[in-house]
Amino acid sequence: MKRAIFDIILLASLFLLPWWTSALLACIGIFLFVQFYEFLAVGIVVYSLYVIPQHGFITKPIWFAIVLSFTYVGIQVLRRYLILYQS
Repeated sequence: MKRAIFDIILLASLFLLPWWTSALLACIGIFLFVQFYEFLAVGIVVYSLYVIPQHGFITKPIWFAIVLSFTYVGIQVLRRYLILYQS
């Protein structure tokens, strides 16, 4: 139930609050919930809403998706080594 309420707040923040608030909430969600795949969805929605079209190699959507995926996997791996999450 907590996760559903958090997801509703996160979805509302995507459209009502600045992008950095949604990004902060998504990062908090990674540490609060296990397998928080909503992080990836929020990242894609934030990118599609706030991207500035430019002609460059790094600004392509595929690179953003790759960096976002590596960030998610990296945070999940680092969570295992935090004292708060050890069983």
